[in-house]
Amino acid sequence: MSTPLVIIHYDEIALKGGKRRAFEQQLVKNLNALLKARGWPLRARNAWGRIFIDPAAPKQDVPLPDDWRADLRAALSLFPGVATFGFVEVAEKSMEALERLAPAFAERVMGHTFRVSARRTDKRFPLKSFEIERAFAAAMFRAAPDGALRAKMRDYEREVHIEVLDADIVVYLKEPGIGGLAVGSSGNAVSLLSAGFDSPVASFMLMKRGVRIHPIHFHSMPLVSDEALEAAKDLAQRLSAFQGRLKLALVPVLPIQEHIREHAPAHLRIVLLRRSFMRLACAYAAEIRALALATGESVGQVASQTLENMRVIDDAANLPVLRPLCGLNKREIIDIARRIGTEATSARPCDDTCSLFLPKAPETKAKLEPVLEAEARLELAPLEARALAERELAWFAFGQPLEEPPAAPPSRW
Repeated sequence: MSTPLVIIHYDEIALKGGKRRAFEQQLVKNLNALLKARGWPLRARNAWGRIFIDPAAPKQDVPLPDDWRADLRAALSLFPGVATFGFVEVAEKSMEALERLAPAFAERVMGHTFRVSARRTDKRFPLKSFEIERAFAAAMFRAAPDGALRAKMRDYEREVHIEVLDADIVVYLKEPGIGGLAVGSSGNAVSLLSAGFDSPVASFMLMKRGVRIHPIHFHSMPLVSDEALEAAKDLAQRLSAFQGRLKLALVPVLPIQEHIREHAPAHLRIVLLRRSFMRLACAYAAEIRALALATGESVGQVASQTLENMRVIDDAANLPVLRPLCGLNKREIIDIARRIGTEATSARPCDDTCSLFLPKAPETKAKLEPVLEAEARLELAPLEARALAERELAWFAFGQPLEEPPAAPPSRW
């Protein structure tokens, strides 16, 4: 077995009992899809409660690019299911060879508290794990200036990890991932994706829970510019970096908006429009076998996002509606958007579909009966069927646009 280049640890997946193997296999599958998309001669495999990324012999004639570590580090740090990871340094199977790596790791942890952790896959190695830890930490202190290193067994900032494998010893500095579950292990959901801050973050939060997201974007072209449409595509492209394959549905809803404006009470326009969006999203979900809808709504963030309105809007859906941002404020949402790389796109000025015909005093405490009465006077069903039929599709994979999708079942896109 070749020496691994990267070692990945998961946390929550290890608690899944009888389903653990399926969750592990999904994460390995997703990692291999990432490596294949990059065109790198590497492969992921699961063993001994962690995942190794190894050279994929016999394809050694394909060189790795100079920046592969930086590229892979950026991907793994936000890859759902990855708790920690590290790029390994290799030593021959002796303490003398291992200690020669100590100066390099002393330099990496300088200025931070740290601890050394060891694990032996090969129990025949003469030193026990705690003895390896003490010897390597002592070698690090000898290599550093007096007072430059600070070891802590708890609440440390850096962790140097040593693995005694069958053929050699590897050492790496653990780097944080986001944990959670591998995308695809928790089913499919349709995400109502706008060009704002909230819905991309909500989509990411559900990806972190293992849900495969199928975004749908409602637009009002040609009455407005294509800025929101392009922003939605850019956001979907960015989200595909965490999920892999991703298909964005672009649905024209201007005729629905105009019909509601002309025939419904002004204060109920937004509630009626959002109910229409729910029906459209549910119809799309039925086509692709999704089990839930997802939105970026947060309780009380804007006047229309009240519990009363949410209850009335959800009545139009025949699927569960997930709102992962319900308990977050705008600052917390923007902090996540900045971390996942959607903030700049979401900050672009563009027309919002829901605010296009926004009345001066929208309903904030809608009641179901008057909303249903107003909706009964509308003829939305044919307009909604037409909107869904006229949708356009855009495909992405691991942060890149695709001209057309490879063959795959609808639920995988």
